[in-house]
Amino acid sequence: MSIFKAVLGICETKPLGSNLWSLEGSKVQVKLSQMPEPLPKGGAVYLRGGGLSKPVLLLRTEDDRYLAFEDRCTHFGRKIDPVPGEAKLRCCSLFHSTYDLEGKNISGAAKMPITRYAVEQSDGDLIITL
Repeated sequence: MSIFKAVLGICETKPLGSNLWSLEGSKVQVKLSQMPEPLPKGGAVYLRGGGLSKPVLLLRTEDDRYLAFEDRCTHFGRKIDPVPGEAKLRCCSLFHSTYDLEGKNISGAAKMPITRYAVEQSDGDLIITL
């Protein structure tokens, strides 16, 4: 990540099109079966808008699990990216707070964990419980 992107809090993670997910109550359905290409292992997308009160980061781990988190660093409120090749998440700010895949802060200025949401697979899609 460049210093310019860190100063502005710009992440590498791209949004998931609003046609590929929906919110019903406290559950988000992600239509994996309709994605034009699968999310690569180690890759992530974020969900914002569409009735969500907070953005959600959806990650596919290297061992092929799907995890979801509130996409907001607890220190400065910036978005979060996965760290390539590592089982970590990192804030997209100059402070680079890092979190493990349970959401616990492991380095940087953040002192609180990020919220991790339950994810289950159902009929080829994902259900994220907020």
